[in-house]
Amino acid sequence: MCDAFEDGDDERDIRGTLARISDALGVPVAASFDANADMPESLRHQREEQVLGVVRAYLWEVDHEAARRFVTAVRALVETDRR
Repeated sequence: MCDAFEDGDDERDIRGTLARISDALGVPVAASFDANADMPESLRHQREEQVLGVVRAYLWEVDHEAARRFVTAVRALVETDRR
């Protein structure tokens, strides 16, 4: 199975993307890793919509290969969180 972070440059690109998403949302990068169970459901949905909007804009700007790497990395993050 292909590792989402095979190349150090890819990992830096992904970290940079996460930093840009965090900046756009006005939240620290660490907030991406904290599941805040106390957050009201309506706020969680609003936050999801904001993140998806930023991701959609990013995917619109990048080429197909960069989009594929990004989606692969997100899938890897989701799988890691499920364990």
